[in-house]
Amino acid sequence: MKALIIDDEDSVQGILSAFLNRYVAEKGIEGEVVSMGDPVQSLFELTAHGNDYQVILLDVRIPRLSGDEIYSSLEQVNPDVVKNIIFVTGYPEDLYERFPGKAFNVLQKPFRYNSFVEKLDELLGNS
Repeated sequence: MKALIIDDEDSVQGILSAFLNRYVAEKGIEGEVVSMGDPVQSLFELTAHGNDYQVILLDVRIPRLSGDEIYSSLEQVNPDVVKNIIFVTGYPEDLYERFPGKAFNVLQKPFRYNSFVEKLDELLGNS
C-alpha cells in the first residue's frame, strides 16, 4: 500500500506517518509513506502519479492551495484518484459548504488511532 500525506504541519505529518506505519505492520502488508507539505507540489504529484497511491490523506486548510481546491482540480484532471482521498481536518464543514450534497471520507481532528484504522479499513475494503 502506497500512501501520500499532504499537510502543512510537520507534527500532523509525523502522527499520520506513524499511524500508517503501525497500520501496515499490524495488517502484515507492505507499505510506503510519502509526506508533502507543499500543496502545489502535491497537486503536481497527484496529477502525474496519483494512481500510484491507494491512500491519500489530505488536509483541508493548507495555505496557498487548500485541500478542497486540490480535490476540485483532481476531479477535472485525474478523477480516479479522488476515491482514495481521506480528508484530515478539524473543519469538515468547509468541505460541505464548498461541495453541498457530496459525500466525503473525513477523518476529523483530533482523532485517535482506532478511528484512523476504521477510515483506512473502509477505504481499502479491509473491514
